[in-house]
Amino acid sequence: MPPAASRAAVFVLAAVLASAIGFDLWRVPVQVSDSLGEMLAAQESPSVTQSFRNALGATSYLRPLRIAQIKALFDLSQGNYRLAYRGFHVLLLVSLVLLFTRALRVESGVDAAAAAFALTVLIGLHTFLGFLREAFPINHFLEIAVLTLVAVNLTLSRGGVWADILAAITFTCAALTLESGVLVWVVIVAGRLCGCRGVSTRGVVLVTALLGGYFLLRFWYLDTGLPSLTERSTGFLLERLEPSEIQKRFGDAPMVFYAYNVAASLLSVLFSEPREGVFVAVRAWMRDDVQPREYLAVLSSIGLTAVMGWAAIRWWRQDQPLGRPERLALIAVAVLLANAALSFSYTKDDIVALAGVFYALVAYAAMRTLLTSARAGGAVRALVVSVGLLVLASAWVMRASGVHHVISEHAFRTRNDWAELPMAWQREGRWPTRPEPLAVIERLRNDALDAPVPNPQLAPEWRSRWYGD
Repeated sequence: MPPAASRAAVFVLAAVLASAIGFDLWRVPVQVSDSLGEMLAAQESPSVTQSFRNALGATSYLRPLRIAQIKALFDLSQGNYRLAYRGFHVLLLVSLVLLFTRALRVESGVDAAAAAFALTVLIGLHTFLGFLREAFPINHFLEIAVLTLVAVNLTLSRGGVWADILAAITFTCAALTLESGVLVWVVIVAGRLCGCRGVSTRGVVLVTALLGGYFLLRFWYLDTGLPSLTERSTGFLLERLEPSEIQKRFGDAPMVFYAYNVAASLLSVLFSEPREGVFVAVRAWMRDDVQPREYLAVLSSIGLTAVMGWAAIRWWRQDQPLGRPERLALIAVAVLLANAALSFSYTKDDIVALAGVFYALVAYAAMRTLLTSARAGGAVRALVVSVGLLVLASAWVMRASGVHHVISEHAFRTRNDWAELPMAWQREGRWPTRPEPLAVIERLRNDALDAPVPNPQLAPEWRSRWYGD
């Protein structure tokens, strides 16, 4: 297959997948949890600049651009809140899939086949759901993933002064949005060390200087600190621990707790277990209540991670220099490790959703190596590899198809939350009395109740057993 045709086929596939998921995402109402409170706060803020300044005084976190973006979209919406926030969400999702596809640099039929597999891994991995279900008005985990993929594409570009400038802008926007934004620096430095020259030495120095400035601003000038043990609940082995339980168990040995969180986050991406710190499949097995979705997730991840390990050994042993896919895999491994390290304070699928994107990049490089090896190894090897890939790819396609079911479940629950909101907030004494916030709530609630959301109870029972909720 000619290079142009291969690239076109992969981009068409990416566009179809992104459009299908984007359509499902568009039907999800803006969430009540976390979203409504922040939108009402944005309404109270006099300006985007003031929102940015107010966020600089927060403790434990430095996320001023996150708050400023919520305010900016609120003002731009002119009352069309669903169009602004959900539309921006869909735009970020489409950008993620297309930037991911562009980073693969497909040039042959083998590349196209590996890219198609990588796209199913990107969408099918459980961490991808964090890009769709996050409750804030703007899904900032998805935004950081988009910005890191921008950095990946810059490292793979032809370079120039504009690449360096864009790298600096990308890092600044990401770092001031979420803590995981510093992983843009990891991408740029790892890319340079791997031989990707898109961002020059001058650009690396500039971004490194910005990283130093970020640490000085956060830990010296603003003294925001780090999250404490009692910040929130998290998983540990077979159970979830509340903040008081975490303090009681690990208050004298926090490094043990932090080490577990890092290891659990890494294992979650590589093997789809544990989930948010809890070994869900192991617990289900001990209770003799393992659902098909647990087998599907764990076994498909074990199979793919094994292929990655085999490919890494081949790359290590080969005499010729690493190609672009292998360099891309090395960048991805660096991000995987760094993202896991950033999860030291607590484990959550949303936090390592970025690592899930880069896991799919490694899947592309590994699958490309496997397909090339199968073609060069004769008929018997090609047959064995083909059968194995058929099973593995089918499992990942099954996982990817479950995204639509999960989004529908989420949309239905969100719609019900809006239906119950007045009574719930009045019971809690949170229902506003002023007309301005009431107008925002009424508009969002009407949009949610009018949304054409299917009832998941009408779906076949096997979907919950295979896809979850």
